[in-house]
Amino acid sequence: MVPRNSHDVDLLVIGAGPTGLTAALEARRRGMTVRIVDRRDSRSQHSKALVVHARTMEVFEDLGVAEEVSRRGVRFTALNLQGPLGARGRVDLLDLDWGDTDHPHWLTAPQYETEQVLEAALTERGVHVEWGTTFVGLVDEGDAVVADLRGPSAAQAHVRARWLLGSDGGRSTVRDAIRGRLKRVDAGATFILADADTTSTLPQDEGHLYLHPDGLLIVVPMPQHDRWRIIAHVPGQSAASGPAINAEYLDNLIRARTSLEFGASNVGWTSRFALSHGVSDVHRRGRVFLAGDAAHVHSPVGGQGLNTGVQDAHNLVWKLAIADRLPPDVREGLLESYATERGQVAHAMVGGVRRATSLITGRAGVARRIVGALGPRVLRRRRLRLVLGRPLAGLEVTYSDSPLVVPGCRTAGARVGNTATSAGGRVLSRLDPHRYTWVVREPASGGRWGDLPVVEVSDDSEAPSVALVRPDGYIAACGTTQAEVWNSLARRPALLGSARASTDPAES
Repeated sequence: MVPRNSHDVDLLVIGAGPTGLTAALEARRRGMTVRIVDRRDSRSQHSKALVVHARTMEVFEDLGVAEEVSRRGVRFTALNLQGPLGARGRVDLLDLDWGDTDHPHWLTAPQYETEQVLEAALTERGVHVEWGTTFVGLVDEGDAVVADLRGPSAAQAHVRARWLLGSDGGRSTVRDAIRGRLKRVDAGATFILADADTTSTLPQDEGHLYLHPDGLLIVVPMPQHDRWRIIAHVPGQSAASGPAINAEYLDNLIRARTSLEFGASNVGWTSRFALSHGVSDVHRRGRVFLAGDAAHVHSPVGGQGLNTGVQDAHNLVWKLAIADRLPPDVREGLLESYATERGQVAHAMVGGVRRATSLITGRAGVARRIVGALGPRVLRRRRLRLVLGRPLAGLEVTYSDSPLVVPGCRTAGARVGNTATSAGGRVLSRLDPHRYTWVVREPASGGRWGDLPVVEVSDDSEAPSVALVRPDGYIAACGTTQAEVWNSLARRPALLGSARASTDPAES
């Protein structure tokens, strides 16, 4: 075990976006000391990422901020599709099979609002973002990471941390420092983004997707009344140059692709960029980790960026909180599980987003016309509509091929079912955030098994008879009896070690 007093801080976070703030807040909740720095002078007021999906809201629920994030957003109720020649489709998002989540919807909330909520919660726990502080470099000494930081006055300081997280964006300097490579693949498409008010009478809680031969157009409601995000594929433009993105430009573009008189005004944040996709070849090196855009970049289609980064942080930090209580070989398996689990998620997510983006931004106008004509009709098939619910929301992520999961039952590695419990409430709200939790269908003798808490669910539940659930809400192992499940952990030393370590409340 590494002595705590040999470090200035347990976790040093580079980058104070949603990913870094989630990591810092989660670490403080687990009793870790934290510093979080950002090279910017202050928080951006650009809206940036908009969609917060259900699994991310469950993470925010765990952190105690979901209610405030929800209050600052607006729920999507439907997605309307329109193609050429009047082809139309409509998806009622509230009518999808959301299953057991307490957040059965898409939520649109400007990124700065989400960041403000997270930062306020972090401040309440005694940690302030150190703005204007640049990460210069690091040395991983094996039992600690020594980072060089340059503050607002250009003074340089050395910080000795148990762990370091790079959540510093797509051009991550932390990734460079650990010799990671993120090979960006050009998607061959330029997009514009803009936030603007409208005089149109579009429903305030519905999104609109236009599959036009001239390019994809998405119009998404923002929480402010009559304010919308416009996302448009602009073939023939480059990221470096193009017409000014002003009210006249937006009105002409929207009119040409939809016949809608949008009446744009008060145009706020705008951006023109070339799409690219990529996943870092490393998510972890020693005591240094990458999360969010530092680990994966992709197009905004599907609104996956912020959500994947937040879930990266939630997956990682509980492991860091107990890692130094483990022998080195067992600790290595625990830490490597982050790279295994979130690396697989990143590759699957980026690949899916890349394919979807390529389909709707086909290089030839004739290809876009065909997709536009077929898209609304194809989406009427229920099986395809359902993709917009649980899969897109991150509720069906499974870590089946992980050092922290024992294979053998159908739900191993999956998010635990959020069913009703015998004591009231639902499973996710009753998990112990600091320890593994037993979730059982049979009455348990007492409230703990082997120093781990027990949550009982109803007999008619589809849950396994006995499941051992990780602190992040994923099933580590399951079977018919507690003894059977516990004995199966011997097949996964990192899992057994972390489960035993989580019974020790010393650092919780």
